[in-house]
Amino acid sequence: MNLSQLRYFIAVAQLEHYGKAANALYITQPALSNSISRLEKELGVALFQNEGRNVVLTPIGRRFFESVSKAMSELDRGISEAQEQAKQKKTDISVGSVAALMRGSLSAFLNRYNERADDPLLFRISQQGSTRESVLHIRDNTLDCAFCGRPVNEAGLSWVPLFEQRIVALVDKDNPLAQREFVTLDDLRASQLLSYRPPSYMYYALEGLFKQEGLKVRPAFEDEISSLSVAAVNKGAVCITLDTTRDVIWDSLRMVPIQGYEEPYHHVGFAWKDRDEESASFGPFIEYISNISASYGFKEPLENRYV
Repeated sequence: MNLSQLRYFIAVAQLEHYGKAANALYITQPALSNSISRLEKELGVALFQNEGRNVVLTPIGRRFFESVSKAMSELDRGISEAQEQAKQKKTDISVGSVAALMRGSLSAFLNRYNERADDPLLFRISQQGSTRESVLHIRDNTLDCAFCGRPVNEAGLSWVPLFEQRIVALVDKDNPLAQREFVTLDDLRASQLLSYRPPSYMYYALEGLFKQEGLKVRPAFEDEISSLSVAAVNKGAVCITLDTTRDVIWDSLRMVPIQGYEEPYHHVGFAWKDRDEESASFGPFIEYISNISASYGFKEPLENRYV
């Protein structure tokens, strides 16, 4: 049994004539007769009986017609509402962002979209403490979408990468390492090493690397912005952090690349609910971001070796 058969049944019941019903449905009369015959066979009852040149419902057919008519009416109403909602585009969306992107990178993406969009959006932006916090707020509908790290084992969410981040050694400018073109992890062993602390995702993304290399690293900050302050007040220490703040680093600090880890260690991207009515209402923006991501051709981040 399928929807077409039920719609054919309703047409025959209303017009009481196979020929007229076939014309109204734009199908052939034999095809209509075969469809009704299959429906009757599946139900195990006769729905129509001949009355001259017409057909009329049997008693069972009348009861079936009442039930099917109600069901199809409700279905049509639901389809109509869904289509109407799909036509309604959002004029503003709530966007979350981890702290590392709350500057030029994020504004550039959003401004570029509005410059080209037929229907520009008002972006209501709020800083999120972590990727996990971003995900929770998408799920409870506080946020429509978020720029954050990749959600782990989160069914029902879509995510695409947008930014590549590398790990670096962050030190005070007077630290001897600050004058180096690059350092190795072995070069750092003699220093006090500081890095991310829970619940930051990067604590877990780097934990495996530190264990593999036998590095003793103390948890000291939750994000890249905080790592600047930690490095500034712990002048002899080395902060192992992501290079997200490279364009806003303070004059008193230096970022030194780590040899062997020149490839991107972590990706930050864009997350939203998939198959969601609210997401569908800003579909052009999702498509815009997804197309940008696809054009970059991202490689697998190094963190996947350790997480």
